[in-house]
Amino acid sequence: MNKQNISLFLITKNESENIKKHLAWLDQCPIINEIVVVDDNSTDDTVKILKGLKAKVFNRGLDNNFSAQRQFGISQTTNNLILWLDADEQPSVKLIEFLNHIDTNRSINYAFKRTDFFLSHQLKHGETASPYFLRLFDKHHGKFVGLVHETWVSDLPSQNLDLEILHHSHLTLQSFFEKINFYTDIRAQELFNSKVHTNLFQIIFYPFAKFIHNYFLRLGFLDGTPGIILALGMSFHSFLVRSKLWRMQNP
Repeated sequence: MNKQNISLFLITKNESENIKKHLAWLDQCPIINEIVVVDDNSTDDTVKILKGLKAKVFNRGLDNNFSAQRQFGISQTTNNLILWLDADEQPSVKLIEFLNHIDTNRSINYAFKRTDFFLSHQLKHGETASPYFLRLFDKHHGKFVGLVHETWVSDLPSQNLDLEILHHSHLTLQSFFEKINFYTDIRAQELFNSKVHTNLFQIIFYPFAKFIHNYFLRLGFLDGTPGIILALGMSFHSFLVRSKLWRMQNP
């Protein structure tokens, strides 16, 4: 069988700086012959830069539904195989080599290890310690689920590979807490729509338990100051989700 090409898929909003930094690797990955981007009404140079890279850019409001945004995007691709990344992510050299030599006729999804850089420091422990994310798939065998922190659910088997996606998240605390506020709005609404209820005990206990789990049990303290900032931030994330959910239930 003939070797297939791969489509790179991104969703963006005001990502001009990340795109400048993190898409140069495409010159070393000829198997990717198409870039498809769904842009959520960017006001910076995101679209201009992407079009300079010959990307197919579609303007579409997010409407607080990441899965719907991604489903729309993959419907615009011409290849069956999709590699999806965020604008602040880039594949490692070994992952690029894997992509260039992949057997594209295998009926399998691939998950890659993500290495996080938070406030310009690599994190080796805690919540983000080298999780695997399914990022290469056949678009005809699955769908995205979840309003936020969406995942690809497929009827094909998945293989975890120790090949890295480098994630350069949050250079500033402002962007970190802005995203927490935004994501918790969507997550609380998702739980509310699913008729999930919360109470005072959960509002107090869940954030505390999350901090203990990430900072101590998952050794987040070994990442120094960035480690405790992240652990506290994600605990605050848990607090906000349940506080906002409680407010929706008690208008």
